[in-house]
Amino acid sequence: MPWLNRPSRRLSPTMLWLVAAVFVLQLMSSAAAIFFLRGQMVDVVRADRVRQVLDVRDDLLATYQRGGRAALAQVITGQQGSAADPTVFIALTGGATPLFSNVVTVPAVPVAPRPEPVMVHLGHGIADIESMAIARRMPDGEQLVVGVMGATESRFNLAFATAGGLTIVVAVALALASALLLGVEISRRTHAIAQTAEALGAGNFGARLPERRSGDGFDHLRLQMNRMAERIDALVSELGAVSVSLAHDLRSPVARLSAAIDTALERVDDPGAIDALQAARENADGLHRMLETALEITRLEGGAVPDRRVAIDLAQVMQDMSELYEPLAEMSGVLLQTRLATAVVIADRELLSRAIANLIDNALKYGAREVLLTTREAATYAEIAVSDDGPGIPPDQRTRAVERFVRLDNARTLPGGGLGLAMVSVVARLHGGTLTLTDGVGPTHRGLQAIIRLPR
Repeated sequence: MPWLNRPSRRLSPTMLWLVAAVFVLQLMSSAAAIFFLRGQMVDVVRADRVRQVLDVRDDLLATYQRGGRAALAQVITGQQGSAADPTVFIALTGGATPLFSNVVTVPAVPVAPRPEPVMVHLGHGIADIESMAIARRMPDGEQLVVGVMGATESRFNLAFATAGGLTIVVAVALALASALLLGVEISRRTHAIAQTAEALGAGNFGARLPERRSGDGFDHLRLQMNRMAERIDALVSELGAVSVSLAHDLRSPVARLSAAIDTALERVDDPGAIDALQAARENADGLHRMLETALEITRLEGGAVPDRRVAIDLAQVMQDMSELYEPLAEMSGVLLQTRLATAVVIADRELLSRAIANLIDNALKYGAREVLLTTREAATYAEIAVSDDGPGIPPDQRTRAVERFVRLDNARTLPGGGLGLAMVSVVARLHGGTLTLTDGVGPTHRGLQAIIRLPR
């Protein structure tokens, strides 16, 4: 079965941006709510002060109507009734004897139907106080000024800032916590979907996502992915069954054809006929090998091969393959070299050996004079590489070269079925690795380098 690398569980940059956006939006909404509440409270306090000013003014006007200026003066100087509130200030000016209550100087208040904000001076060394006041012209020509001290937004803002500071700290903590929880939950769900998609991409068409029937977008996505996987599984199963059946059905005719050719070889003496039958036998053998390879690839991709993975040293495997192919390389006039470093992985030795054999066969087949076998390891992966100095494969055709039954122009005159690199690619994927084709490693970068990279 494939050895798949699990994706990292940490938040991705996109998810971090989402968390930051949620955090900022929640913080802005909390700030907006706080400022809205502050505005509402300021309006309530201001309305209460305005109503208090109007009530005191109406009381004083009623007193004036009942008893005239003398009664009004008695209320102001005696601070009686509503005028007894220490926050209330009153001034009656414009006559022979000005009257003041809780104020030293008369604030400049325009005559208006509604109270206006003013600054009240209480004495030397005392800061002026914001107030609400209203002025009224009396029938005798004097001006009555009535106000209430303390209707100040600055004091209210200071008190509100103290309470709002703690509120903002709590809001920031809650916004950050909720944003992180949301990000982690979304990341967890998307990683689960991505893992299933990765399993499907690796050939495990039985992978499914749990369906919760919650009705949200993630559940809909899970449902559609499961339906897609079921459809792909059915199609691949049908295709695999047809391919396997076809390959099995063809093996018997090919075997009978080979037997018939052998019989004919025993009965003919004509050299020309013998050569023709020998060529036919070689083609029949090639067809038989191609059918066997196609069946093997189908079995590998279908998971029919048992899990035989153990810890192996790739250097030792490559050394064994080098010794196996060294006589053939000498007969072909090819210099077979090795540059091996210890690289331990968990792998199926038999499958890897077959993949390496295919790569060496290709290197010997396509005109190489030097073949280099290398192994190396890095922090998270190990590599097997087979390099040659042959004609190589153009970069724009390397993707097609690993597809099944694809034979490039420079290979059509040579024996083969176009399944060698496809077999290597399947073996690499089964181990959670990859097959990469690059330029050769010589000084001129001539030839081809096939690299199998496996996770450690």
